[in-house]
Amino acid sequence: MPKPKIALIVAAIAALLGGVIVAVRAARTERPPVSATVPRVEELGVAAGPESAPARTGDPDSNASGA
Repeated sequence: MPKPKIALIVAAIAALLGGVIVAVRAARTERPPVSATVPRVEELGVAAGPESAPARTGDPDSNASGA
């Protein structure tokens, strides 16, 4: 088989595969969420201030179960 025919077949297969990939990507129904802007802190809800934070213990390795 002459080389130009092989090159034509390879190019046709590559174009077909590329078309299938584009079609599958375009057919996806679930779009990833995208935000044009970063939400403001006020829009995220009530921010917890230091007075509402849980009390810290002196030993970070201790847990509430006492084990």
